[in-house]
Amino acid sequence: MRRIKAFTLVELLITSLIFVVVILTIYSAFRTGIFGYRNIEGTINVYQTARLILERINLDLRNSFNYSEDETKFMGDENNLSFLSLVDTFSEDKIIQEYAFISYNLKGDKLMRLCRKNQEALNDKSRIEPEEMASNIEGITLRYGHIGTSQQQIEWKDIWNDTKASPIAIKVKLTLRDKTRREFERMIFLPLVQ
Repeated sequence: MRRIKAFTLVELLITSLIFVVVILTIYSAFRTGIFGYRNIEGTINVYQTARLILERINLDLRNSFNYSEDETKFMGDENNLSFLSLVDTFSEDKIIQEYAFISYNLKGDKLMRLCRKNQEALNDKSRIEPEEMASNIEGITLRYGHIGTSQQQIEWKDIWNDTKASPIAIKVKLTLRDKTRREFERMIFLPLVQ
């Protein structure tokens, strides 16, 4: 009599168990990779947003200038900043520098940047609207540095209302919100030394 060759029940159960363990291991590794990627992507976006904002503010401030010897047009408080600066404009395959009035302020959770160029720069009744730079901004704190009475160190103010001089440095503290609260700080030195 011939014996029928086939898998026994025990062999089928062991094979099924090995298959399930392999599938669960692959699924677990895939799921961990996806969640890790999502977390890293969110963090990268927050850091990228902060870098772009701080670089834009840095560029604008480094190109700032005084309106005249008697009036700088530089004003600022803890959350708002306005000044005159040179900005790049692309025209006919060339980069042209134009003068502009630049203003930064926080509107809700959005950081707004106003840039009025050329003849509109000094027009307070201009219809040019500020543009949103980024959202999910919890706060922006600005401090203005000037040479103190000791002439040895920088003293910091929360408000800059001196119309005849510009600060020598500005501390920008940017707080962004995503799953956690992240703070970024940069000190920007202005080229205008009195």
